[in-house]
Amino acid sequence: MINPLTLIVLNTRPYRETSLLVNAYTDTWGRADFLVKGIRTVRNRALASLFHPLSILDTRTYFHAKRELNQLKEYQKIHLLENLCSDVRKSSISLFISELLYKTVRESEENRELFGFVTNTILDLDRAGTELADLHLYFAVRLCRYLGYAPDAESFSADRKYFHIGKACFCDTPDLLSGAFDKEDSLLLQQVLSCPSGEIRLLSCSGSRRHHFLNSLMSYYSYHLGKTPEIRSLDILHQVFL
Repeated sequence: MINPLTLIVLNTRPYRETSLLVNAYTDTWGRADFLVKGIRTVRNRALASLFHPLSILDTRTYFHAKRELNQLKEYQKIHLLENLCSDVRKSSISLFISELLYKTVRESEENRELFGFVTNTILDLDRAGTELADLHLYFAVRLCRYLGYAPDAESFSADRKYFHIGKACFCDTPDLLSGAFDKEDSLLLQQVLSCPSGEIRLLSCSGSRRHHFLNSLMSYYSYHLGKTPEIRSLDILHQVFL
C-alpha cells in the first residue's frame, strides 16, 4: 500500500553500498525510519542532497504495518530552504535542532501540533535576520511544552529568580543540582518564557552565555529524560556564535 506522507529529516546514515536510512518526524506517524534505495550513486547525487537536516519533503511510501522500516518511493522538497543550506550559521542551528529532536522525540504517533511547531521553526530559521543567534534558544525552551515538561513561567517573581530543574519552576534559592541554572541563566529562561508564542525577542547576552544557557537546558532535559542527550552540535554553535 502506497501512502502520502510529509516528513522532516532528522538523521541519515548510509545503508549497504548505494542506499540511505532516513530517520524523520512525520505529519501522521510521528517518528519513523525509512529506506531510500539506490540514492547514494554519482547519478543520484542531486537527489541525495534533498535529505539534509530539517529538509521538509512531500513523499510517497510503501507502508507495511508490521515493518519498522518502510521504503520511500517518491520524494520532493516542499520548501527550498536555500538559506538553510548556504548560511553556515543557519546550517549549524538546523543541525542542533535536528539533533535535539532526534534525541528527545520518540513517539511513533501523530502529533500535528508538534509537527506544525517544528515546521514553523524551520521556515522562521530560513528567513531569520537579526534574531538568528537566539532562535535555537527559543526552540529548545518551547520544545519542552510539547514533550510534557514545560517550565512554569508564572512562578518567576522578584523574590523567586532561580530556576529549579527538579521542580520545573522558579525558587527563592539556587538549585544545588549539578549543571543547574545560575541567576543569569534563570533570567534568560524567564525572558524566553515571557515572550509570546511565535515571536522571538533579541536576548542581550554573549556567545559564551548562550552556550552556558544551552548546557543548563540540556541538564533540564537530562532530568526529565533520565539520561543526558549528547548533542554534538553544541560545540559547533559555540564556535559559530562566539
